[in-house]
Amino acid sequence: MEQVKNFYQMILKSSHPIAMGLHLTGKAMPIVFYLIGSWFMSFTAQFITVLLLLAGDFYITKNITGRKLVQLRWWYDSVDSEEGPLSFESYKQYAPGPPVNPIDSKLFWLSTYAAPVVWIVFGVMCLLQAKVLYLILIAMAICLTGWNAHGFRKCNQWDPSAKSGQSDSWLQFPNITSFENLGNLAKLQSMFRSS
Repeated sequence: MEQVKNFYQMILKSSHPIAMGLHLTGKAMPIVFYLIGSWFMSFTAQFITVLLLLAGDFYITKNITGRKLVQLRWWYDSVDSEEGPLSFESYKQYAPGPPVNPIDSKLFWLSTYAAPVVWIVFGVMCLLQAKVLYLILIAMAICLTGWNAHGFRKCNQWDPSAKSGQSDSWLQFPNITSFENLGNLAKLQSMFRSS
């Protein structure tokens, strides 16, 4: 009980306690519904609920709590291919801005990196128990939480004064927006059609 009280006091020392509570709740709710959702929900309802909670957490972390707690923001931009697929906005661009609260930073990074690790542990447990359908849900959870952690890590390492600091991304989505790529896709599809 004392740990809960200390944790609550630490959240109250945050510069943005509501955003911190929202961030931590967003990380915890999908895990809670994954663990106990089968007690009162069907598999389909649990799957959809956990997936919607993961999507909500992804959005809230990327667009709201990342800005408030650590003053970082990233987004995927397939059109701007000169600097890479990820675009960043950071407190480093606007120095001397307000300082980042160390409690906000510590809890943000801890929860952002812990979420994919927890889902990987769940994935290993599902592999050992041969729960294939739950493994699909866990794979999506790992992708969403891992992509968010990767984006924020790259954003934190980004140097706004450097010209080409973004092109070393290990995961790049294809650029399908140009007509040339759509033409290549049509050619590939026609190879598999029977005459």
